Amino acid sequence: MAKQPNRKPSKIRPVPLGMMRIPPALVTQREFRKAHGDRIAADLDLNKLGFPIINHRDGNYWVVDGQHRVYALKEFGFGEKDLFDCEVYEDLSDAEMAEIFLGRDARKAIPVYDKFHVSVTAGRKRERDIQRAVESNGQKICRQKDEGGISAVGALGSVYDRSGDVVLGQVIRTINLGFGGDPQAFDRSIIEGLGLTYNRYNGRTNEKRLGTRLSDLRQGARELLRKAEAIRVRTGTDKKQCVAAAVVDLYNKGMGTRDKNRLPPWWKEEGA
Repeated sequence: MAKQPNRKPSKIRPVPLGMMRIPPALVTQREFRKAHGDRIAADLDLNKLGFPIINHRDGNYWVVDGQHRVYALKEFGFGEKDLFDCEVYEDLSDAEMAEIFLGRDARKAIPVYDKFHVSVTAGRKRERDIQRAVESNGQKICRQKDEGGISAVGALGSVYDRSGDVVLGQVIRTINLGFGGDPQAFDRSIIEGLGLTYNRYNGRTNEKRLGTRLSDLRQGARELLRKAEAIRVRTGTDKKQCVAAAVVDLYNKGMGTRDKNRLPPWWKEEGA
């Protein structure tokens, strides 16, 4: 029988509402969404509320899971001294809090972006590898699609799951070189399309050449997306495949048919 990890002990005990503290968002918790908290407050039923999960550490009662329920109790009119039964752990680390949040929060699906950041705190290898690939190439993961901000964590994860962190690094470097400063450059379909290209032509695609070809597009990422959309309308294929096809066409531009550096056409390789 496989060895089971040690279970952290917890106890159900009352905690004053006013002593419950909410950790910073995207560390061990999802982002707070007021509309969700207001919905709970509007239909508050204490018999259906369940037990908020609490970490008692350094004299503070940190909410591991239940921040929207805690908000709803306050909005409903309960005071700081009112006691509510909670499932209380003692002295959990941030990583342990994050793991419990990820494992226990089944009532409402965790948004992909929130789950990514909490998984980093939990020390999960996949998310740590993705974060490292992004940051080592001069980017950051954040909601703002300004220069240096990538919000499409689902696309980053798809590339990583298919091809690993080496290809993910190639994708980010290529976007940096080809579309530096373009806020649309880290579009999900561009990230995944480039990942498909590097994955299929393993070792045959020159990053610098591809980045230079993309930088020749006068309207940057918008132009690449338009080319991909035209292919999608014509073929009915999903957008990331169409981005890959457009990328291969751009890469091969100016090469003779017998050029050894030329990539085989995307659709020919696909068997279409």
